[in-house]
Amino acid sequence: MELILVRHGQTDYNVEKRFQGRLDIALNATGVSQAHAMRVRLQEELAKVIRIYSSPLKRARQTAGVIAGEAIPVESDHRLIEIDLGQFDGRLEQEIADELGPQQYNAWRDSCFVTSAPGGESLAEAMQRCRMFLDCIAVKYREPTSLAVVSHQGLLLALKAAISKRFDSKSLKSYRQSNDEIEFWDVDKACRIRQIRVDPAVRISRAS
Repeated sequence: MELILVRHGQTDYNVEKRFQGRLDIALNATGVSQAHAMRVRLQEELAKVIRIYSSPLKRARQTAGVIAGEAIPVESDHRLIEIDLGQFDGRLEQEIADELGPQQYNAWRDSCFVTSAPGGESLAEAMQRCRMFLDCIAVKYREPTSLAVVSHQGLLLALKAAISKRFDSKSLKSYRQSNDEIEFWDVDKACRIRQIRVDPAVRISRAS
């Protein structure tokens, strides 16, 4: 099974370097343009995609809707919602760094959600949801097929870790994905096939 993994397009929170987590933030104009650019870039691959699974949050659903057009069904799946960032939701990255101190903040950032935000969800907890999703589609689609998933930085990181069964720091950092980036994964071989950038000229925040 091939999974095409898409992170939602840019939002104003991304530009502000403000954590979104599970806040239901819409795409900004750049994000909408990125979604259309992804649809164009994926034109050949989309011909074989039979369904797009999306996080239920607006920014992901908007991106999925643009990519799908009228040809591909889109299904929202709550298991694909972003990692819960707890007390960090809605806060500026710099504000948190000032509060915690740069060293502690960077340590948390570099952990790639292995350490949960205060009151939030850890990578291991998010991976449980991802495994449930993978098990579900494995049962539903027994023949070789191609699906797309539109979600968020943290959740996609957890999904890649669940597919690859690799949780080391180097691998997790390599799983980070920009708003203008698309990755192709072979689930059966548990590996990334390739990745492409749609609009590398757009500067994107690290915030999820």
